[in-house]
Amino acid sequence: MRKTALNTVYELAKSNPRIVFIGSDLGHKTLENMQRELPRQFFMEGISEQHIVGFAAGLAKEGFIPFINTIANFFTRRALDQIIIDVALHNLSVKFLASGGGMVYAPLGPTHTATDDFAHVLAIPNMNVFAPCDAIEMEELVINESSKSGPSYIRFGKGGEKIVSNDFRIHKSPYIKIQGDLSSEYAIISTGVLTQMAIDAMNSLSSPIKPFVVHLLKLNFLGETSLLEIIKGRKKIIVIEEHQPIGGLFSQILHYFHANRIDARNLDSISLPNKFIRNYGNQNDHFNNWGLTIEVIVEKLGA
Repeated sequence: MRKTALNTVYELAKSNPRIVFIGSDLGHKTLENMQRELPRQFFMEGISEQHIVGFAAGLAKEGFIPFINTIANFFTRRALDQIIIDVALHNLSVKFLASGGGMVYAPLGPTHTATDDFAHVLAIPNMNVFAPCDAIEMEELVINESSKSGPSYIRFGKGGEKIVSNDFRIHKSPYIKIQGDLSSEYAIISTGVLTQMAIDAMNSLSSPIKPFVVHLLKLNFLGETSLLEIIKGRKKIIVIEEHQPIGGLFSQILHYFHANRIDARNLDSISLPNKFIRNYGNQNDHFNNWGLTIEVIVEKLGA
């Protein structure tokens, strides 16, 4: 998805001189065509995340639309003050392309895992928080966000994910998408690339407990959308997320249940642990280690 996101920015920049790209110590061939053809709209800075956020804020203040890219946790851990004070406080149109959400960079150790990024950005006023599930959804999102005011945090995985969004149905809001039979009493709610796991879990089951999948492209401002008829009265709802259980998607859903006075006893979750994950290994190793798997989803649904 990263390649799709960056190439979409490049294509948009060709016809809109206000769109710029800012990278932080990315590979020397990143967007080399844009660097060559649109040098005044391409900036590759060093390992300086706080700087690129402040730089982007200044450009946005002057009417530009900056898309900035680095590893997710480098935004939320190293540059959180600049994100809040320089960008969100002024409601500036800076678009954060956050690579490697969750455990993508787990082989590099705990310094590179982004398991608490949603908790940080969801607490920031004015920030729009997104997690597309595949490259098609990513392209549509970048195009849409390029014309919208205000800051956006777009979290995505490592790339090469299956295309699953073609089979979604939009449910009243462009940010709520459904796959499966809405008459089922069972549901899986997910966001980002874990929606692919949710779909695989759905397809592995059959009636009477075959669930439908709810994909939330946008994690915040759920009160502005209509989830009520999807979640109310279901026998079992599982929320899965590549994030710690505090401050992420599950917290958002819990808050939504409470705000709408919905009984949450049928709600369960599968997430990464609320701890520093010090052991090394690839993304799937960690999923298996912490029970973020199709087998555990099926078990929690009661199969």
